[in-house]
Amino acid sequence: MRIGIFGGTFNPIHLGHLIVAEEIRESFSLERILFVPSARPPHKLEPELIDAEHRLEMTRLAIQGNPYFDISAIEHQRRGFSYSVDTVESFRKECGKEAALFFILGTDAFSDINTWHEPKRLIGLCNFIVISRPGFSLEDALDFFTSTFGIKAEPGSRQILLPNGHCLYLSDVIPLGISSTLIRARIREGQSLKYLLPESVASYIISNGLYAEKRRF
Repeated sequence: MRIGIFGGTFNPIHLGHLIVAEEIRESFSLERILFVPSARPPHKLEPELIDAEHRLEMTRLAIQGNPYFDISAIEHQRRGFSYSVDTVESFRKECGKEAALFFILGTDAFSDINTWHEPKRLIGLCNFIVISRPGFSLEDALDFFTSTFGIKAEPGSRQILLPNGHCLYLSDVIPLGISSTLIRARIREGQSLKYLLPESVASYIISNGLYAEKRRF
């Protein structure tokens, strides 16, 4: 199996997330994309981060209809902070050594990976697909990775073989100016959400009164 692991706060999930996931699935011939909403992310204790139960349900609603998309509540079920290394390790044990796991993240998150919990152990567990994000170039991401972890790569490389046998892939994706921050701001201003996120997610947000005011985690 070739499985993509797509984590994030999904606060809320929007069409940009779904388009990127589908594009990566097709480009890397992945058989499954696992969406993993963070429960208690150590790097994103933001005032507007709503309860994990809501973010889980919005993700479920968003991925309905795509047979290649699935959701995991593994970080919701685990106590304490949501560490990616623990999540990937659990998937590795569940799927077995034969499965090819691909951890999907943006260049913005990747540029902070050295501050994550046990980053070297995480890198040893799976392949990585680093996707382009506004303001964070793939070239800068490559330079950061090679200098931080002492791994050699040719300038301009888009596929780097790691010492543990896994690969790091750098991938351009369709640039979209949609963000969760933008959506939350539009909700507070009473502006339309049409064409920014699935209608089922927009209805859930409205019916539950989410993001109407700032909330603390």
